[in-house]
Formats: sequence, structure tokens, C-alpha cells
Amino acid sequence: MKNSAVPASATPFYYGWVILAATAVSEMLAQGATSYAAGLFVLPLQAEFHISRAVANTPVLIVFLGAAFVSPLVGRALDRFPIRLVLPLGAILFSLALVGVALSQSLLVMAALLFLPTAIGFMSIGPLTTAAMASRWFNRRRGLALGLAAVATSGGAFTVVPLLSRAIQQYGWRQALIYEAGIIALIIVVLALLFLRDKPSDMGLDTHPENQARDTARAGGDPPVSRLRWQEILTSRAFWIPSIVLAMVSGTSQALVITLAPYGVSLGLAQPSAAGLISAFGAAAAITKILAGVMADRIPQRFLLIAAAALMTLAWLTLSFSSDHAALYASACLAGVGLGCALPTTAALIAGYYGPARFGAVMGWTYSLLGVITIASSISIGIMFDRLGGYHGAFLVFSALLACVLAATLLFPPARKVA
Repeated sequence: MKNSAVPASATPFYYGWVILAATAVSEMLAQGATSYAAGLFVLPLQAEFHISRAVANTPVLIVFLGAAFVSPLVGRALDRFPIRLVLPLGAILFSLALVGVALSQSLLVMAALLFLPTAIGFMSIGPLTTAAMASRWFNRRRGLALGLAAVATSGGAFTVVPLLSRAIQQYGWRQALIYEAGIIALIIVVLALLFLRDKPSDMGLDTHPENQARDTARAGGDPPVSRLRWQEILTSRAFWIPSIVLAMVSGTSQALVITLAPYGVSLGLAQPSAAGLISAFGAAAAITKILAGVMADRIPQRFLLIAAAALMTLAWLTLSFSSDHAALYASACLAGVGLGCALPTTAALIAGYYGPARFGAVMGWTYSLLGVITIASSISIGIMFDRLGGYHGAFLVFSALLACVLAATLLFPPARKVA
């Protein structure tokens, strides 16, 4: 009887693309329901609970705060347990938590549901999982795979957001959230059980051309690998430089996403047009992530980190000096391109230095840092709005912070793998 690995290596279609597609859909739903949908709930929450803009901005921040705590644990779980167990359980937990939020009349209960159940579910079905599986299944075209995986982060902006916006207008935010939760759970559980596998060797694809150059001892294959201690991660420049760029670019972009819809409405945009700003951001990010993923396999990845910081700085500067509608769309697109450069590049740098078998643990710490920056950015922009009566001061502050990140990236390049 023939070895299954031999014909598998000759087949023109690689099953890793199925893995990538399934996890990308999961990530798209997770991001669309949280990061990108956050701005849609700001005005309804203010109207129902009579709270400030800063408080109305906090639901997604509570999720990110919980994610900052649980990311290393979820990353470790992805390295140790079958993906067909982690993903369905995460989807069910995420959806049940959203239903609980929709049914609750207490802000405190909502916060508790968002802090742990929603955060654990989000990290289990979101970008950490997609990047981990892309890194595990791809070696020769890892940059492209990570770029395509990162597209799913933006996909929620122009798929979930328009549909959810329409559902909120038609059914109210509570009923819309329940419908969304049920659909998310159903789709992800079906995808996980039907299509997902843990690693190429599970399907005899460890000898496929995509994996022939892979160091199997570091690739999530059969040989066991030693665990990285958190001290080894947090004392390495290979972790800090790309992680800081990603955290600042992605964290401040979340503040921008939360701000764009209500800010656009205040400047005279209709609600659908204001939601279109988020879609423009997501579309720009999606296109750039593919291009950045391809370039990450061909040019020094440090250049992409520099571009990410520079473009995000320019996005905030555009808002600082102009308030017309064209400037809003320009800022949304610049921020999307900056985020598109940062996500696949950071993942490629970490996977290249630490290896896919350790990717989940290291990237978990990256997402912890990202969560902290996201929370600080989004809370501060709401506070400055409430105290100053507008966003202009916040736009200038974020411009200055991103300029500092750009300078640091120019001065301190990421460390390279020595062997």
C-alpha cells in the first residue's frame, strides 16, 4: 500500500488553503462582532442608559481587557490542544456571552460577561487562532498565508458591520445581537468539525513542497518542542519591536474605528455613510494585508513595520488638520493601509524567529500588549471628547504617539533568528 505522503506532495492543491479559509471566516465573524461593530452600539447605549460617550465606548474595551489577561493562556492552549476542540468551544462560549449581554438589564452584568466569557471566546476564534494555523500549515509561502489570514480581520468591517447595522435599525440592538450570536456559533462549529485539522502531518502533507524546507522540530510537527518561559519572551527584542508596532498601530486604529461613525454623524454624515467609513477602513486594510503578506516573503520585513507606523501617524494627522468628509475617508483608508502592513508583518517576524510550534505562546503575549494599548487608546479618546467637547486634542495626541513609535522603529530594528 502506498505511503499517503508521496501522492500528497504531488497534488496541485494544498489542504492548508482550506484550513486558512475556515479559520479566516471564524476570525472575520469574531472581529466583525467586536472591534468593528463597537461604533454601532455607542449611540444606542447612550440613549438607553443615559451614559457618557466614554462609558459607551467601553464594551469592546472590556473585551480587550479580558483578552489581555487570557491571550497567553489561549495561545498555550492552541499549541497543546486540538483545534477542533478549541475553536468550537470558543465559538459557543463567545455566542452564549453575547446572548447574555443582549438579555441583561444591568451594565455590571454586561461588563462581567464581556470581561471573561466573551474575551476567552474571542481569542479562541479570532486572529490569534488564524495566525497560529497559518504559521503551522505554511512555510514556503508563510508571508502570503499570514497576509491572507489577516484579511479576515478586515473582512468583518464590510460583511458583518453593514448587516448588523441594518439589523439594529430594524430590530433594535438587543435582538440584533442575539441573531448575530446564533449565526456565529452555527457557522464556526460546522467549519471546525468538517474542515479543520491540526498540522500537515495529520494528513500526510509533511513532505508537501510547501513544507519541505521546514524544520520539523520547530514546526508543530511530530517531534516535541520545549516550552518558552515568559521571561524568555519578554526579554527579547524579537518580541518587543514588532509587538510594539502592532500594538500601537492596531490599538489606535481601534480608537479610530470607534470614533469614525459618531464623529462622521456629528459632521453631517448620514448613518449609512458613517458606517461606510468603517467599511472603507476595512477594505483598505484587507487589500494591504495581501500585498504586505506577499512583500514580507520578498523584502526586509522591517520596511513594512516602518510603513505601518508612518501611515498610521499620517491618518491621525489628516483628522487633526481637516474635518471635511473627504478627510474622514482619507484617514480611514490611511489607517487601514497602516494596519494592513502591521498585522502580517508582525506575525511573520515572530513565526520566523520563534518557530510555528511556539507561535501561539509568543503571539499570545503580543495580543496582551495589543489589548492594553487598545484599551488605553479607546478610553482616552472618549475621555478627551467628554472633557474637551470634541476630538481634535485626541487626534493630535495620537499623531505624536505614533510619530514616537515610528522613530523607535527606525532606531531599533527587530532581532533576527541566528541559525
